[in-house]
Parts: sequence; C-alpha cells; structure tokens
Amino acid sequence: MKKINASNISFLSVGVLSLALFVSLAVPQKSDAAITSNLGVGSTGGDVTELQQFLSTNSSIYPQAIVSGYFGGLTRAAVTQYQVAFDIDQVGVVGPITRASINSVMSSGFGLDTKAPIVTNATVQTSSNSATIGWSTSEIARGQVFYDTSYISANEATGHAQLPYISGTLVSGTSGYSQAITLPNLQNNTQYYYVTRSIDNSGNVTMSAVRTFKTN
Repeated sequence: MKKINASNISFLSVGVLSLALFVSLAVPQKSDAAITSNLGVGSTGGDVTELQQFLSTNSSIYPQAIVSGYFGGLTRAAVTQYQVAFDIDQVGVVGPITRASINSVMSSGFGLDTKAPIVTNATVQTSSNSATIGWSTSEIARGQVFYDTSYISANEATGHAQLPYISGTLVSGTSGYSQAITLPNLQNNTQYYYVTRSIDNSGNVTMSAVRTFKTN
C-alpha cells in the first residue's frame, strides 16, 4: 500500500498509457458482445458489425466510424491502431490475440473511452461539526469523498473499471457535472484528511491529492 502523492492523479482504466492520447466518444458496449471468429479484409457479417461498433467508440482509433458489416481498408486501419494502443503486433487483422483483447474490453461493458474526468473549482466549507466538499468535472461523473482524522492512503487501480482502494469513511454524491458532498457528525476543532474521487460512465477515475480541512 502506498500513499498518494501531492498532485492530482488520473487512473485510466483501459489498456496502456498511450491510450490517454486518444479522444473517445464514450459509447458503452453491450456486456454480452463478443467477436467469435478471426477477421480480415473481405470478412462480412455480425462479427464485423460488432467489431466496427466497438472500434467506433474511439474517434482516434476509427474516426470514420462506419458500421457496414464489411471489413475493408478503413476497418483494417482501425484494427491496426487498436493493436498499436494495446501493444499487439500490428498485422491489421483480428486473430486470436487481438480477438481475446477486444473481447476482454467488451466484456467489461464499456467501449474504448479512456479519458478520465477533469476536475476544477474545488472548494471546502466547514462548520463546527460538518464540512461540504465541492468540485466540478468536465463530464458527467459520480462523486465520492473519503475522509479520516488519519492520513488517507490508497492503492492503484489494477485493471479496466477497477476502483483503487482508499482508506477512510466514504460519502457518495450523485452523478453530474458538479458535486457538493456534506460530511456530517464531525468533531469540532479537529483536522481531517480527505480525498475526492470522480468516476465517469465508462469507469475512468480521477482522484485528488490528499487534502485537509479543520472544523470550527
């Protein structure tokens, strides 16, 4: 277990870090979707349609986003970009390794959205026995606050849509572009440590640094 450093940390929960450069469309995938056969130029049918729908959830991988059910040159280029992002040999066809990788991401219920929420306008308001933590996000996200009188510690996320462990008491907010989460029943004249967490609809997570406030 290790402590969070003093700067905001974004956990991108899909693939390798190079995917962070992509701009995604955040279109959820069906959790029961799967590619059942190897595919290459000239392939047609339902598996190609599933593949194209999946690839089109990231505009940098498949900017044309054409879902035709036919595997042509544009689909080959998109498959190659996927292979680059996931460190797979860039052969431009969906063989066993690429198919297993795609099906693993599909089974999570998400597409290729890897962009974590950007957090701004962080605020804290305190009274003698409560505190309200506020912030805004660049996209719809579910807010959480973890707090304790002891220093907050956390583990890193271990996979796609896996939330990192954070110590302390959890208070959850609602989904939206802004949060105002009240921490009740606090001790007066006491310093508290806290961390905020924002989770978007694709499971990407942004955590704040460990911060403090003191009740009145």
